[in-house]
Amino acid sequence: MPASALGRLKNRLIYGTFGHVPRSRPFVFGIGLSKTGTTSLNDALGILGYRAFHLPPIAHADAGGTIRADWPWWVWKYDAMTDLTVAVLHRELRAEFPNARFIYTRRSMDRWLASCAKHFTRELRERRIAQGQHYLAPLVKAFYGSELFEEAGFRAAYLRHEAEVMELHGGKADFLSCDLTAGEGWAPLCGFLGKPVPDRPFPRSNAAA
Repeated sequence: MPASALGRLKNRLIYGTFGHVPRSRPFVFGIGLSKTGTTSLNDALGILGYRAFHLPPIAHADAGGTIRADWPWWVWKYDAMTDLTVAVLHRELRAEFPNARFIYTRRSMDRWLASCAKHFTRELRERRIAQGQHYLAPLVKAFYGSELFEEAGFRAAYLRHEAEVMELHGGKADFLSCDLTAGEGWAPLCGFLGKPVPDRPFPRSNAAA
């Protein structure tokens, strides 16, 4: 049996069949919202050697709009996760994983709103549904108040999330706040994670021209 197949079988047995939850693993969780450089962060973590997953299917909103954790067994093979599905669970993640590190990617409000207006469209929603990501639209609605961009609701959600993040994580040694869209890159990230700075540019994923 090929080594890759053996690895998949091992993961299924450990995490799926026996239900192991690696609570002591030093996960890295990107708890910034979409359009704050989360894809760039995810790609940077991959360069640094983490098994990183952007927008993992670990959260969903029920019919009443309550957001709940929902972890497929195979997600446990990853070391790092980023974007909205991670951000909405930041409280649960801190309580569940004592050795985790948390990275909050922030962005100026005006630039973030402008990016969200281009991103959270009807076309994106339909494309995600076609790709099988049915859980994302209800989650976006539960968090922002609307599946599609609406400035007031998005602004309020950003401010609320930032306040909650800083109240819970701010000042702790396992927490980093950075603005990747403003040029903060390898230095703060590598210093925080204890990794050498790669000899390559910091990824600028999904950057507008």
